[in-house]
Amino acid sequence: MPTKLLKRLAVAGLALSMLLGQGTWALAGTTGSLNGTVTDTTTGAPVANAKVTALAAAQTATTTTDGTGHFSIVSLVPDTYTVSVAKDGYDTESQPGVTVTADQAVSVALTIHKALKVIAKVTSRSAAELVKSGVTADVYNVNAATQKAAATLGGGGGLNNAYSAIASVPGVFVPGGQKGEYQSIFVRGGNYTQVGYEFDGVPIQRAFDQYPGASLANLGTQEVQVYTGSAPVNTDSTALAGFVNQVIKTGTYPGFGGFTGGLGNPYFYHQAGVEAGGASDDRLFSYYAGFNGYNQSFVYETNNEFSRTYGPPINI
Repeated sequence: MPTKLLKRLAVAGLALSMLLGQGTWALAGTTGSLNGTVTDTTTGAPVANAKVTALAAAQTATTTTDGTGHFSIVSLVPDTYTVSVAKDGYDTESQPGVTVTADQAVSVALTIHKALKVIAKVTSRSAAELVKSGVTADVYNVNAATQKAAATLGGGGGLNNAYSAIASVPGVFVPGGQKGEYQSIFVRGGNYTQVGYEFDGVPIQRAFDQYPGASLANLGTQEVQVYTGSAPVNTDSTALAGFVNQVIKTGTYPGFGGFTGGLGNPYFYHQAGVEAGGASDDRLFSYYAGFNGYNQSFVYETNNEFSRTYGPPINI
């Protein structure tokens, strides 16, 4: 074989090998890979069929773990990824800052928590809370404890009656200096004649002057219901501005009883109070009875006379 031909073949072979070598070098190191495991945080057991996602600006890739919780993602563009894992029944977890470099395999260990299951929702409300939930109107329930705390809001002429309790309700104004029964109540700026009254569900509003026809005493009152708006639809009242209903106590098993005395001087203030209640152990029969009466005598300095007598609330 001629010498020139041999030289040409040698040069061509050398050029070809250099070209192939350069191509191989150019293709190598352009991508990396990511692998790892997903386990349960509590038990440490592998989690199968979990979706693993590698997210970066350059690329997003996903895969699923096998039966041993292992996963692998290949051909990832070099970048810093956030690796997240998700599965039904588990909270989604993520691990940021996972850097993938060319021609390298990065391993990560991921853990996930089982999601909490909501069995039921329980709402607790204080017995002293004024606002009654589940009612579309503005209804306030003033219980016995709140009535006692608000006893002085109505002034000296409003002791031992429910007007002080009503005065504690937002939007209700009971003028001070009134005495005894038939005190004026103003609800949300309405006239006192626009307030309706019931005594344990029984209408007691007088037609000729719109005042309550029975005493609003504290004794025997389980709660005072105050509607700062029109009367409820199940009443016969035509009240437009407000509505008041006194709920009488009921007897309990075992029974109970009580007595409250009183005396006063120099201007005199009488007070009494007797109550008793009971029920059968199966609650098929219950009773409650109470009596209360006081007389606040003449006050010479102001030339005012405070007097009031309460009748007995009865619930059988």
